[in-house]
Amino acid sequence: MLKRNWRVILVVCGLILALTPNLYGADKVLFPYQDPQLPIEERVEDLLSRMTLAEKVGQMTQIEVARLMGRDQWDRGPLNNTWLRNILRDNVVGSVFSGGGSAPVPNTPRDWAEMTNAIQAYALEHSRLRIPIIYGVDAVHGHNTVLGATIYPHNIGLAATWNPELVRKVAEAAANDVAATGVHWNFAPVGDLGLDMRWGRFYETFGEDPYLAGEMAAASVAGFQSEPRVAATAKHFVGYSEPEQGQDRANAELSLRSLREVHFPPFEKMIEAGVATFMPNSGTVNGVPVHASHYLLTEVLRNQMGFDGVVVSDWEDIVKLYSTYRITDNYRDAIRLSVNAGVDMSMVPHDAKGFTSNLISLVEDGLVSEERIDEAVRRILTLKFKLGLFENPFVDPEQADKVILNANRDLAKRAALESMTLLKNKNNILPLAKTTGSILLVGSNAHSITSQMGGWTIGWQGADNPWELPPAVTVRDGLLAALPKADIHFTADLNRALQLADEAEVVIVVAGEGAYAEMHGDNLEPSLNQADKDLIKALSAEGKRIVLVLIGGRPLLITDIVDQVDAILMAFYPGTEGGSAVADVLLGSYNPSGKLPFSWPRSTAQLPQRYNHWITSSYDPLYPFGWGLSYTSFSYSNLKVSNRVKLGETVEVSVRVENRGKMVGEEVVQLYLSPSHGPTLPRQRSLVGFAKIQLEPGERKTVTFQLGFQELASIHGDILGDGEKAVAPGEYTVSVGGLQNKFKITP
Repeated sequence: MLKRNWRVILVVCGLILALTPNLYGADKVLFPYQDPQLPIEERVEDLLSRMTLAEKVGQMTQIEVARLMGRDQWDRGPLNNTWLRNILRDNVVGSVFSGGGSAPVPNTPRDWAEMTNAIQAYALEHSRLRIPIIYGVDAVHGHNTVLGATIYPHNIGLAATWNPELVRKVAEAAANDVAATGVHWNFAPVGDLGLDMRWGRFYETFGEDPYLAGEMAAASVAGFQSEPRVAATAKHFVGYSEPEQGQDRANAELSLRSLREVHFPPFEKMIEAGVATFMPNSGTVNGVPVHASHYLLTEVLRNQMGFDGVVVSDWEDIVKLYSTYRITDNYRDAIRLSVNAGVDMSMVPHDAKGFTSNLISLVEDGLVSEERIDEAVRRILTLKFKLGLFENPFVDPEQADKVILNANRDLAKRAALESMTLLKNKNNILPLAKTTGSILLVGSNAHSITSQMGGWTIGWQGADNPWELPPAVTVRDGLLAALPKADIHFTADLNRALQLADEAEVVIVVAGEGAYAEMHGDNLEPSLNQADKDLIKALSAEGKRIVLVLIGGRPLLITDIVDQVDAILMAFYPGTEGGSAVADVLLGSYNPSGKLPFSWPRSTAQLPQRYNHWITSSYDPLYPFGWGLSYTSFSYSNLKVSNRVKLGETVEVSVRVENRGKMVGEEVVQLYLSPSHGPTLPRQRSLVGFAKIQLEPGERKTVTFQLGFQELASIHGDILGDGEKAVAPGEYTVSVGGLQNKFKITP
């Protein structure tokens, strides 16, 4: 009898909406913080001065929505009045979020809007000062927890587009969907680097290069926050993606120089883009959990990088300071360490009272200063004011379905198309003729929506319930639509495949990985499953022409079968329109332009392997960073660079690119820099610029780059890596498209 459906709670919402003009109208303001005409800073200080310690601590608390629903913390039932009262009234919690899979039932955009409205209404009704909650979600490739929302490629696929403007548009579309459901905080994008294919979160990154990842992550931030009601989150600061043996949440041993040169830059770019919030690394760096690192969260993030927004913990990561990492033996001390280190809000996620009561007692005992509490709450309130939550705390449920369902499918297809990366094309087997009459389609991912979407889709580990699958065009669907007159046979049985292969002009094998997330995706030997390998080997032995399409979130170990197939197309996790995109590339309706945002190793024995390695290291990948074939050919000429420049001056580089083939194509012009020597061991080469251009057959374009301090500088100093970041005088080589030229920087 304590359950209450959120549609009933919406009656309260209606009452509050009716009262809103009286509370916030310019001529009937009760308190200065309610006056939208005042500067946000003044409103924050006025509100903060009126809050009790309990109310302040409540603002620092974030609870998972399942704790407000059903009979227990994992029940997706209707909102439960007992838990609403306990969390939003008694503990005055200031933030609610949905983890992977925590959605209303039914899981429609309208139901999401009604649920968030109901929670907001209850919070406002029971808040003495009428402070709205801020609702968060992991919308990492679209509003991916909402059934019916369009799903875009995961970040690793977007990185293969080398197109920041496209990334911005995808993020903008996702933000519009998020805002329509009453969600104002998106825990994205990821600034971690894809450095170890064994790591289960590899596909959430924008690849291995700090320059490319920084440009993509900054574009994503700009897209998310183009919707003024949505805040983006830079995560997971920092060093998360290089753990021992590629195991999620394991310790990372990283030098300060490596942190500063490799891991910091993407996060610095997101700060430049105005990112509103940060989330710390869930693991440890050099034996210290980042959630307890005052050095990283305050000295570096705040004092050196200048970030002034909110830092929110990841799921239960303050608890893990004692339960997993054992740097203390109790929860209270873990809270003290984390809050004093610089965490402003705890993603609890279920025990509100455990966090709030402990933090209050820490303040009362002088172990956490009230000044530190005020600092954190000031940041949280500032965020809420900036997002307009005090003036517009609700959304219109009538609009949610209209905004989200079947929206931006053309953008999803464009993103999937540009991500497609052609790794091999023996004897130009691709594109297939559109008159192809007979195709054998096989492989575990040929008709799998779950695999095509990857993790963080409806559920945390992916869309694994047959009654809750997002909209999708699978590879089978795409080929059937593109070749309606062709004889396309689809089977998962090896013996049947061998029988059907006799009549097929070509065999298309769609293999790779299934869906996974975080530590569940850790894999010491990421490879194709044995059934798909057996299929490829058996078909190859029959002399069949084989095209391998890989769907997955990382480079896979394919060295043993790469010579047994004629073509390889990496499709990543392409999302809703993935099957249409694959079909268009295979049939030549779109010329592939994707370039690898990571190095593809031959074996795990080569790990770690990166293209920007030290000059004393070897580099022999199966496919190098930046690799990707096209159905046309591009030539480079006339590489020009400033011959001699002084320190502090900009270096200008230009190159001419021509499409010498017969098909329109997009080319990613990649500019690399190599120092002849330096104050520390030089890297072989580093990406310092890129541009994606489209050329008609026979067309030429000149591309120009400007290299400034950020592109030319490196970390100086001795072995500790704590020296200044500076540009070293000397000779440098620029390379692009197989061409090289030199310039000199003089004092």
